[in-house]
Amino acid sequence: MPSYDAAPSHRLRNIAVVVVVLIVAAAAYALLRGGSPSLTVENAPTAIGQSKMLTVEVRAPAGVAAVEAHYTQNGKTIPVAQRNFSLRHWFSSGSAPAIVRFSFQVGKNDVPELSDGAAQLVVTARAANLRGSSVSWSRDLKVSTVPPRVYALNSQIYINQGGSAMAVYHVSDGAAESGVEMGGVFFPGYPLPNAAPGGAGKTMFALFAYPYNAASDAQPVLTARDAAGNQATASLPVKTFPRTFRSRTLEISDDFIERVVMPIIANMPELKDQHDPLKNFLMVNHDLRRTETQQLVDISKQSVDQFLWHGAFTALSNATVEAAFADHRSYRYHGQIVDQEDHLGYDLAVVRHTPVKAANAGRVVWAKYFGIYGNCILIDHGYGLMSLYAHLNDFEVKAGDTVAQGQLIAHSDSTGLAGGDHLHFSMLLDGVQVNPLEWWDPHWIHDRIEAPMQNAGQGSGARG
Repeated sequence: MPSYDAAPSHRLRNIAVVVVVLIVAAAAYALLRGGSPSLTVENAPTAIGQSKMLTVEVRAPAGVAAVEAHYTQNGKTIPVAQRNFSLRHWFSSGSAPAIVRFSFQVGKNDVPELSDGAAQLVVTARAANLRGSSVSWSRDLKVSTVPPRVYALNSQIYINQGGSAMAVYHVSDGAAESGVEMGGVFFPGYPLPNAAPGGAGKTMFALFAYPYNAASDAQPVLTARDAAGNQATASLPVKTFPRTFRSRTLEISDDFIERVVMPIIANMPELKDQHDPLKNFLMVNHDLRRTETQQLVDISKQSVDQFLWHGAFTALSNATVEAAFADHRSYRYHGQIVDQEDHLGYDLAVVRHTPVKAANAGRVVWAKYFGIYGNCILIDHGYGLMSLYAHLNDFEVKAGDTVAQGQLIAHSDSTGLAGGDHLHFSMLLDGVQVNPLEWWDPHWIHDRIEAPMQNAGQGSGARG
């Protein structure tokens, strides 16, 4: 005879099994939800000095609960930073952010327990899920708080505003980067070729400029930095000569804009016709000019660490100077001043399609259409020094060609932002436009470039 309580007991067991399965499933979901976070360290250092900001980005589908950083050094754990964003959650992320950017100081100024020597930096991020999934990043690095040493070897430096000079100096072996800072611009230094032995450290040189638009009281400063970010500075024996450059007013007409500006817009797909003469003029004369100025700075970083040139540079023969370096121009349109710009080079005119020759030996960086410069050739002479030839009719050379001083490279014309046939010639130092007049002068080359190098042990001066 069957039992009357069998069916209820069976149903209860089934319900209990379902409840257990649901509990196990819920617990498994809570434990496994979201997985481990990802951690990215930006600009991760290889050395740490007095001050260093570290930024980490953490991404976690379950939300970020916390980020923590510490050092391990000489058997000790040294806390650096910690930030909590949320508690752990069973089934949801709650208020935990999915993405966190966390910046904190890791230098000795903010972690005084650090000492110079080897250390390991560890960063750990934890997700806001139940099991607290975590990820860690670590790096072995050197803690160094002693800055490099740097001092000048020049006896005296003279530099005109808008002009160039050379600093010769000594820097200790620990320096990762050194050079001259002037007028808000850093001009990198390089090992001096064939320098006389000088014990520990290196003999370096830096070609630098006194930017035409720098403050009249600007002074050059020798700077050296090591991999840990420690910095040392030293003064240079320098005499600066500030100056004021010529100002001119140029009339701009609708005919000029149609004849000169519109072809530039037509040659450059990134420029769009504004259907307004003044807007088109400002887009080219103001906006494009600034874009191309930055492009010249950027391309200067491709200069080779080698002297490709020798002696004074040569100017266009028998030319009339139509505009000089750093002429300040005010542009008047329909009776109103609408823009002000600086003309950074020399405008040299002879006759139509005059042969243009390389001012010195070097390597062609580009031969192409370049906006306001029209057909343009840029030649690298090494160590950040370049020459630019603009408004050309044609190209007798191409990018990558090696050219000799006096070699035919093009013919003059009026391409780009030019009212008539002429050569616009510029000299650039690390992308900073400098006065070509100095580089055309053999006495200046000897006194300001070759002599300082010879005095430091480079017997033959700047040579290709």
